[in-house]
Amino acid sequence: MPALEHQTRFLLRGSVLLVGLLALWWFALVSPMLYLLKGAAAAFVDVEEHPSDHWTLRVPVDVVLPATAQEPLARQIRSIDFDMSRGDAITFTFSLPVLWALLLAAPKSKLRPLLWGTIAMAATEVALLLLFAQITAREAASQLAGVDDAGGRWVRHVGSYLTVSVLPYIAPFVVALVVDRELRADIFSGGRALTCPPCEPRRGCSRRR
Repeated sequence: MPALEHQTRFLLRGSVLLVGLLALWWFALVSPMLYLLKGAAAAFVDVEEHPSDHWTLRVPVDVVLPATAQEPLARQIRSIDFDMSRGDAITFTFSLPVLWALLLAAPKSKLRPLLWGTIAMAATEVALLLLFAQITAREAASQLAGVDDAGGRWVRHVGSYLTVSVLPYIAPFVVALVVDRELRADIFSGGRALTCPPCEPRRGCSRRR
């Protein structure tokens, strides 16, 4: 079964490349990727890196805290600061080596899908970090304001879970299918896209199915 053999070879190549690229990422690329991620995110929020290997993110918000017995005057909060450990930040660099493994494992890997896929994946990782920062800041602001909104709290919890634990693992596959047309056609055709179609003897095809 040519299609099955083709898919098996793709999975084997992908598995070997994934292990190798994840090792390269962990031992050599994590620090440069974190540096670039911090620099890109700093264009939208203030990011301060501390010697103790954690970041402090300052997220702009516009929240008015109502007056209380302890604070007789209402207060306006314009930003929320929260700390993020280096381990949490690493989550937003994991997707790139997975994407590279998928694109390089394709039977006809090309430079152009790899380049555009890298750009799209890097932008997605920055967007996920900024989304996580917004969700975390909104949750902190809600707690400071004493707003007990069960529905909003559930939405923020689900959003935080998806941003950290789901989307970084799904995004590489989505990006790979979007930027690599041949890989997309091969996967959705069940591996038949790269097999030789039936040949007619009068056309002189020397390949046999």
